Amino acid sequence: MALRSEGSSITCSRTASICCLRSLLDHSCHSGLEIAKQENLCSININELGGGIKKECCDCCLLAKDLLSRDEECTAPKGFSAACLTSFNRCCKNEEGVKPPVQNINLPSITKTTSLTIHDDRCSQAKCEHFCTDRGGETIECSCKPGYDLGPDGFSCVDVDECLALMDDCLESQRCLNTPGSYKCMRTLSCGTGYALDSKTELCLDVDECNLGSHDCGPLYQCRNIQGSYRCDPKKCLSNEIMNPTTGECTSIDCPVGYYPKNGKCEDVDECQLPSRCSQYDECINSPGSYRCQEKGNLCSLGYKIDKETGFCIDINECAENLHNCGSLQCINLPGTYRCRCSAGFEFNETSTRCEDVDECKKFSGHMCSLHAICENTIGSFLCHCKPGFLLSADGRNCDDINECTNGVAKCEQKCINTPGNYQCLCHRGYQLSADESTCEDIDECASWLKSGKLGTEICMGECENTPGSYKCRCPIGYDVMSDGITCKDIDECLSLGCPNVDEVCINTLGSFKCQKITCPPNYIFDQLHKNRCMRKASFCDHLSRAQCNEYPVHISWQHIAIPKHVNISAQRTSVTLFSMKGPTNPNTVMQFELRLVQATPEGTNVISAVRSNFLLQKGDNPNSAGAQSPK
Repeated sequence: MALRSEGSSITCSRTASICCLRSLLDHSCHSGLEIAKQENLCSININELGGGIKKECCDCCLLAKDLLSRDEECTAPKGFSAACLTSFNRCCKNEEGVKPPVQNINLPSITKTTSLTIHDDRCSQAKCEHFCTDRGGETIECSCKPGYDLGPDGFSCVDVDECLALMDDCLESQRCLNTPGSYKCMRTLSCGTGYALDSKTELCLDVDECNLGSHDCGPLYQCRNIQGSYRCDPKKCLSNEIMNPTTGECTSIDCPVGYYPKNGKCEDVDECQLPSRCSQYDECINSPGSYRCQEKGNLCSLGYKIDKETGFCIDINECAENLHNCGSLQCINLPGTYRCRCSAGFEFNETSTRCEDVDECKKFSGHMCSLHAICENTIGSFLCHCKPGFLLSADGRNCDDINECTNGVAKCEQKCINTPGNYQCLCHRGYQLSADESTCEDIDECASWLKSGKLGTEICMGECENTPGSYKCRCPIGYDVMSDGITCKDIDECLSLGCPNVDEVCINTLGSFKCQKITCPPNYIFDQLHKNRCMRKASFCDHLSRAQCNEYPVHISWQHIAIPKHVNISAQRTSVTLFSMKGPTNPNTVMQFELRLVQATPEGTNVISAVRSNFLLQKGDNPNSAGAQSPK
């Protein structure tokens, strides 16, 4: 174990690491989201610090923006990570605030009399559920407490569901629970490794792995519990004992020749400190586990020897001459000495004098492999295995997203959107995704807007006809579809067809037309310039005196109008003018107008027939003019 701090400093260090990593992930995800919003392209180096999570959040935001641009429902597909889901929802969410409506109430005016006392607090007359503000005049204002919206009646207050409106600030490990006027966040995830949730207090309590026997210290270490984890402290033996590397038991040290037991290790015996080791003409030189006698002439330092050819001291390669004590370890020669080194992926244990495998996945958790990979420890090394939807890169540590849309894995019928570790099938406008989530089926817009038993009355004025990926509107006979493709416009057949006979007047109706024959009365003939008018033959009439003849009008005009049924008259208009007429403009001439209902034919047996009182004769704005009106 590399961590040897004691007490609360361990917990503080671990908490700081968690907070630092969390901050890095949040910052990287937010940066990726902003890149998607501003550039609409996720050109991010995933090998940089936090690059993997930044690109994932960027891709998920682009998916949400693509759905919104096609007016499709912004729903996250299954399998999104927590960071991806957060980025997706933020890009789908409408962040513009909505100001609660304010209801203005007009109070009835009160006339002060001697028997009625006027109260200053006019809010007492209102029915505001929460707050009432007197704005002066005859208007007061109702408002609500935070967490409530004013109801449709303008008086009551309705609780705002902050959870449904995504107005909460709960963490990803919590779920939002709506409460009257507010909300609260409930824990949904576990407490994490080393802690257990107390069901009564909802607090995370430390798990004592040492007492439970859930540690992996092994026989050479003693388990020591700490907050949220545990530590494996090496067992210690007496100075003349050595620990069994298999059982962890301490046994007496049996040192080889040239060594003696000390502090649990075999220390080298300095034979040169003992008397009578070398002759008086030799210099005693100690070596690990042994010694050598060297002539005093040309004496070299420890680790060096005389080069017989040059007479200079040269380094002794203890590794090449097998003068080391590394055993199975790797021997590294140094000037005047040597050292023992373990192979890559191993650490030297001074207690057992052995090289032990380093668990890189555990020791450097979260740093050996990328975010989308699983680390597997091996003897002397480690392996990174990518999650489904990712492919291991050339460095053996990072995982590249597999674009299922381009490699043939995705079987989308129309459109394919690649997502981190997955893909999403989409359809063109007018189609929707089938249950197999791959093929697209046509949307029957006419059936979707069915109303009152007719197809498409909500989107077409006439009849609706469904087409692959769209629809078209058709109008009844006598109508044309306008440029908007929805509205039906009446065809004026009188402009294009007209009536075949000279004595007929064409009258356009909704969806058709009628030819009305005009028969001139005695002493009148057709006016060639006006088909709807008969003019008097001359100043003399058959069987009438000249004075009597002059009393007859010079012209008789026929005005035909088509009155559609069920026409709404707005509140601003008091009546509808059906037609108007005018007489001579001579100021000395006085005209008298009379309106008579000659005939009224009901549309059906259940329809009330029109009577004379249904129409008004109204004097016109010009002299000797009048108009027929339908009263409101």
